[in-house]
Amino acid sequence: MGDRKRKSKGIVNRMVQVMERSINEVQLKKALTLLERFQQNGDSERAEKAAKLLKKMYEKEFITAFSGHFSAGKSTMINALIGEQILPSSPIPTSANLVKVHDAEEEFAKVYYKDEKPLLFKAPYDFDTVKEFCKSGEVIEVEIGKPDSKLPPGITVMDTPGVDSTDDAHRISTESALHLADIVFYVMDYHHVQSELNFLYTKNLLQHGVKLYLIINQIDKHNDDELPFEEFKRSVRESFAAWNVYPEEIFFTTLKNPTHVFNEFQDVKSLIHDAIANHENWMSNTIEVAFHQMIEEHRNWLEEEKMLAAHPYMEIIKGLEEEEITRIFNERERLQDKIKSLSNKAEKWIEDFEEEREQLLKNAYLMPYEIRQQAESFLESAQPDFKIGFFMSRKKTEEERSVRLKAFADSVRHQVELQLEWHLRELMAKKLQESSLSRGDFESQAQSLKVDFEDDLLYSVINKGARVTGEYVLNYTEGLANQLKRAAIIQSDRLKEQIAGAIEEKAKKEMEAVQSVEADVVKVADALKELSKLDEHYADKANIIEEPTGGEDENLEKLRRVWEQLNKDVNVYDKESFEFEINSTELNQIEPLNPVQEEDEILPQKEIIRKLNMAVSYFSKEKGFERITEQLDQKASRLNHNNYTIALFGAFSAGKSSFANAMLGEKVLPVSPNPTTAAINRICPPTENYPHGTALVRLKEQDDLLADVKQSLRLFGKECQTLEEAFRLIPSVLSQKEGEGKEKVHLSFLSAFKSGYEQFSSRLGESIITGIDDFQGFVANESQSCFVELIDLYYDCDFTRKGVTLVDTPGADSINARHTGVAFNYIKNSDAILFVTYYNHAFSKADREFLIQLGRVKDAFELDKMFFLVNAIDLASSDDEVNDVLTYVRSQLTDYGIRFPRIFGLSSKLAQSQETREISNIAEFTNAFSHFLEHDLAKMAIQSAEAEYERALNMLDRMIASVDEDESKKAARKSALIKTRAELNEWLGSIGKAAMPDRLSQEVRELVHYVKQRVFYRLPDFFKEAFNPAALQNGGRDSLKNALEDYLEASGFDFAQELRATSLRIEHFATKLLKERFEQIYRDIQSVDENLMVSVPEIGQADTLDFIPAFKEIDRKYFAAAYKYFRNPKAFFEKNEKKLMEESLEELLSPLADEYLQQGTSKLDEHYQEVLAAEFDNLIRNIKDDINGQYDAWLLAIEDNNKIGHWKEIRKSLSADE
Repeated sequence: MGDRKRKSKGIVNRMVQVMERSINEVQLKKALTLLERFQQNGDSERAEKAAKLLKKMYEKEFITAFSGHFSAGKSTMINALIGEQILPSSPIPTSANLVKVHDAEEEFAKVYYKDEKPLLFKAPYDFDTVKEFCKSGEVIEVEIGKPDSKLPPGITVMDTPGVDSTDDAHRISTESALHLADIVFYVMDYHHVQSELNFLYTKNLLQHGVKLYLIINQIDKHNDDELPFEEFKRSVRESFAAWNVYPEEIFFTTLKNPTHVFNEFQDVKSLIHDAIANHENWMSNTIEVAFHQMIEEHRNWLEEEKMLAAHPYMEIIKGLEEEEITRIFNERERLQDKIKSLSNKAEKWIEDFEEEREQLLKNAYLMPYEIRQQAESFLESAQPDFKIGFFMSRKKTEEERSVRLKAFADSVRHQVELQLEWHLRELMAKKLQESSLSRGDFESQAQSLKVDFEDDLLYSVINKGARVTGEYVLNYTEGLANQLKRAAIIQSDRLKEQIAGAIEEKAKKEMEAVQSVEADVVKVADALKELSKLDEHYADKANIIEEPTGGEDENLEKLRRVWEQLNKDVNVYDKESFEFEINSTELNQIEPLNPVQEEDEILPQKEIIRKLNMAVSYFSKEKGFERITEQLDQKASRLNHNNYTIALFGAFSAGKSSFANAMLGEKVLPVSPNPTTAAINRICPPTENYPHGTALVRLKEQDDLLADVKQSLRLFGKECQTLEEAFRLIPSVLSQKEGEGKEKVHLSFLSAFKSGYEQFSSRLGESIITGIDDFQGFVANESQSCFVELIDLYYDCDFTRKGVTLVDTPGADSINARHTGVAFNYIKNSDAILFVTYYNHAFSKADREFLIQLGRVKDAFELDKMFFLVNAIDLASSDDEVNDVLTYVRSQLTDYGIRFPRIFGLSSKLAQSQETREISNIAEFTNAFSHFLEHDLAKMAIQSAEAEYERALNMLDRMIASVDEDESKKAARKSALIKTRAELNEWLGSIGKAAMPDRLSQEVRELVHYVKQRVFYRLPDFFKEAFNPAALQNGGRDSLKNALEDYLEASGFDFAQELRATSLRIEHFATKLLKERFEQIYRDIQSVDENLMVSVPEIGQADTLDFIPAFKEIDRKYFAAAYKYFRNPKAFFEKNEKKLMEESLEELLSPLADEYLQQGTSKLDEHYQEVLAAEFDNLIRNIKDDINGQYDAWLLAIEDNNKIGHWKEIRKSLSADE
C-alpha cells in the first residue's frame, strides 16, 4: 500500500514540475478532484469546464477575453492590441464563434467543430479563407497561432461571439469560455451604452466572479457641443451603478482618432501589460474563482437533479401542510387497526349478540311451579284413558282437555313473553345501538320481536306411553323450555342476520374510506421516506465535492493523453479537398442596391400649372363650366402648393435626430446618447400664423396620460383610478424597486411623471405656443416630454421650403402603446418613409417587427415610398466594408419581406458640418430623395392634372361639335338634350353598388383567413424569445408568468399588426371596386351620349382602423394548465418539456385567435362597407355634377348663337398655348 501511494505521489510531482511553479500542487489536485466528482455525479457541463480549466493550467495559458455587442469594435481592438490585422473586423455580424489568438512556434489556424475533427491550416495559408471560417456559424471555435506575434508566450487573446447572438449554443459556448478568462473586457459602442443588454450581461458576468473591465469604444462620435464629455462619463457610471454593476474600471477609447483628448486606449494596453507581467498571481486568482464558481454551479446542478428525482414524491405531498402531513403520518397505525376492526365488525357483533342471547336464554325461567302444575294437569288430560263423568263423558272429556290446553298454553305464552320476548327485545335494542346503525326499521322489528309457537308444540314434547309422575312432569317442562328457547333463537336469528348484513355493508363503506385515507397515508409516508433518502443522498454528494477520490492521478494521465491526441487528430486543410460552396448563380442575380428606373416623359410642373391657370381664367367666366373649372383649379392649386409629409422611423440610438438635423441644415432637434423621442415631433414649413421658430406643443389629454401611467404601474402590481392617486402612489414604487429589464424604462417614465406632474397637471389637453429653446426642452427632458403628445415646430430652411413636413416619430421600441397605431397611420398616409439604422448595429426586436410591418404593406402602395438609411458610415475602414454592410442590410430587409429596398449609406455627423458634408455621402440620398419628391410624387399629380386639362379640351371640342349645327336642328337638339339629361339623372339615381358589397365581404374573409396561419407560423420564434434560459434561470413562478406575458404580448401584437396591414389591403381593394364600377357606369353613359365626359374620381383615404393586441384582456389563469410542463429550467430545456408547453400554449391560443379574428373580420367588413357606400354616393354625385354641367353649357349654347363662336376663340387660344 505504501509503495503504491509513493508511486502515485511521484506521478503528481513529475506532472507538477512540467507546469508553472505558480500553479501549485494544491490547485492541481483540487481541479482533478472536482473533475472526478463532476464525472461521478454525471454533471457533464461542469466536467467539461473542469477539463478546460485543467488544460489552461497545463498549458500555462493566460487569457484576455473581449466580449460585448458584435459590432462594438472587439475584433478591431484586438488587432490594435496585437499590432496586426489578425481577426476579421466588420460592422456586420461575423464571428459566431470563439476566436483565440496566441504565440506559437509555427504559424497555423485551427477551426474546431462540435462533432467533427478540427481543421488545421498550416502556413502558408490564405487568411481570407480562415476569415470565411470565422464567419461561419457552424464553427464553435477558431484558434490562431502566430510565431512572430507581439503577444508574449503563454498569453491568449480571445474574441467571443456578440452577446446579442440569438443562438443558444453561441451563448452557452461564450459563457463557458469566459470562466477561463483571467481578465475580461466588455466592449460597447459609444451610442449603445444605455442598452439593457449591456446592463444585464455585465451584471451576470460579475455574479460569476469575472474580473471585469468596461470599454466605451468609438468615443470619437462624441460631440462636446451637445454634451460635455465629463457629463457623459458620469452618466455612464451612474447608469451601470443603477444596475449594481461595479466593474474594476471603465475605459473610454477610440481607435479611429488615437490622439483624442479623452482616449484611454493606452491605459488599456498598460493594464494588459501589467497583468501579463504578474500573470501568475492573476491566473491563481482566476483558478480559485473558477473553483468557487464551478462548485456553486455543481451544487445548483445537484439541487436540480434532486428536484427532478423528487418530483414524483413532491407531487404526492403537494398541497398538504406540514402539520397535516405529520397528523396523517401518525394516524397510520390507528387507521390500520380500524381497518382490521371494520373487517370483522359484523362477525364480532354476531358473536357478542349470540353470547349475550345464550346467557339470556340460560337465565330465562320458563317453567315455574305454577306452570309445572298446569303442565301436570295438561299432561293428565292428554292421557288416552283420561275421562270426565259417566254421562256424555266423551264430550265433557274433550271440553276439559281444551280448557286445560288453553290454560297451559296461555300461561306458557305469558311466561315466554316475560322471560324471552321482553329480554330479547331489550338485548336486540342494546346491540342495535352498539352497532351504530340508524335505528329505523330495525328498531321497530326489534320491538315487535315475538317467540311464537303453535299449541301442537305442547303435544310434540309429550313422551307417548309415559305415565304422569312428578319426575315426568319435570322432564316434560324442561324439554318444552328447550323447544321454546330454540324457537326464540330461530325467531331472533332472522333479525340478527339482517342487522349483521347492514353492519357489514356499513363497515365495508367505512373500510373503503379508511383504506383510501390509509393508502394516502402510506403514499405520503413512503414519499417522505424517499425524499429524506434523496436529501441525504444529494447532501452526501454535495459534502464530498472537494474530497479527493483517489483517481486524480489516473485522470491527469488520461487528460494529458487526450490533449496530446487532440493536437494530432486533425484534418489538414487542402484547397482541393475543402472548397467553400458559393452559389455563383445567386451572386449574379443580386440586384443593384438602388436600381435606376426608366422615367416617363411628363410636362414640367411649372408648365402644366401655367396651362391650368390659363384654362381656369377662360372657363371661370363661362356658365355651365363651373364643374370643370373647379377641377382644374384644384389641380393647379395642388401642384402650386406641394405639401409632403415625410415620416422618420428608427430605434432611439440609430441617429434619427442627428440625421434630421443634417437634412434641416441646422441643429434643430436635440441629440443625446440617451433616448429622447417620447413624443411625435413635426418640423413644418412656417405659416402666417406660426412664423419661423414657433413651436406648438400639444399636451396629452388626461385620459391618455392616465392610460400610460396605468400601463407602467400595472407592471409593478399597482392600480390607480386618477392621476392624483398615481402621483401619490409612485414614490412608494420608486423607493421599493430598482427594476430589471423593461421595468427600468417604466420606472424612468414614472419618475419623469412624478417630477413634472405638478407643473403640467392643470394644463393637460392644452396647446402651448413657445420658442425653439423651450421646444428642445420639451423634446429632450423626459419630465416634460412624458406629458407631450405632439410638437409642431415651424422652421424655415431649404428642406421645409419644398413643402415638406418632417415627422420624427417615437422609436420602434417606444413603451407607449398608442404609438403603434400612430406609426401605422404615418406608414399609410405619409408621402415617404425614412428608416434610419445604425452602421454597425443589428436590428433590435422592435426594429424587426416594424420592418416586417413595412414588408407587409409595401406592395399596397402605388409608389415605393420607402428609403432605408444606414447611418454613421464614417466608421467604415474601407469602401468594401461599406458595400458589405449595405448588402447585409439589404439581405435582412429582404428577409423581412421588403423586396428591392432603396438603401443609402451616409454619415449624419459629417453632414452637419459644411467642412465635412461633401464626404458624408448624404448627397446621394438627398439627390435621390429630391428626385422622388419632384419627379415620382409630382409625376402622379402632374399626370392627373394633364389628364384633367385634356378632358377639358375634349369636352370643349365635343360641345362645339355637338351644337355647331344649322338653326333648323337646334330645337330638336334641345329637346333631345333635355330628354337624355332627365333619363340619365333618373338612371343614376336608381343604380346601386351591384356586387361590390359582396365582393368586399368575400375579400375581407379571405384576407383574414390567412392571418392566423402567418401568425401561428411565427409562434415558435415568439416562444423561443420569451421562454429563454436567461429569463427562466431562477425557475420561479414570477419568471414563468413574465415569460408568458412576453409571449402573449408578442403574438397578440403580431395579430394586431396583421389586421392593420389587412385593413390597408382592403381599403385598396375597395378603391379598386369603386374604380371598376365607375368605368362600367362611364361606359353605360357614353352608350347613351358619347359626347359626355366625366372626370376620373379621386377616392378619398378612409380613416385608419386600429386594433388592440390579441389576448390583452384574457385572464392569464386561462393559461395556467400549460405551467405543468415547467418543473425547473433543467428539465424544461434539456428534457424538451418546452416543446410540450409550446404545443399546449398553441392549443390554448387557437380558439382565442379564432374569436379575435372573427371580431376583426366584423370590424373590417362593417367599416369598409360604410366607406364603400359613402364613396359610391360621392361618386354618383360627382358624375351627376359633371354631366349636368355639360348639359347646362350645351343648352346655353343653343339659346345663345354667339356662344359657339366664343368657345371657338377659347379653344384657339388654348391650342396656341400648347
